[in-house]
Amino acid sequence: MERKHYLKWLSVLCVVLAVFGVGIFTVGYQSLSVGRVATICLLVVAAAVLAWLSRRDRP
Repeated sequence: MERKHYLKWLSVLCVVLAVFGVGIFTVGYQSLSVGRVATICLLVVAAAVLAWLSRRDRP
C-alpha cells in the first residue's frame, strides 16, 4: 500500500475511536473529565490532519 492509503486508514481509525468515545459518554458508561474530552478533541484533530496529509499531491 502507498503512504496515502496508510494515512487515510489512520484518519478513519481516529474518527472511529472519537465516535466510540462520544458514544461512551452518551450512553453514560463513563462521566466526562478533562482528560477524556481532550483525548476526543485530539483524535478529531489528528483525523483532520491525517486526512489533509493523505490528499496532498506528494507521493
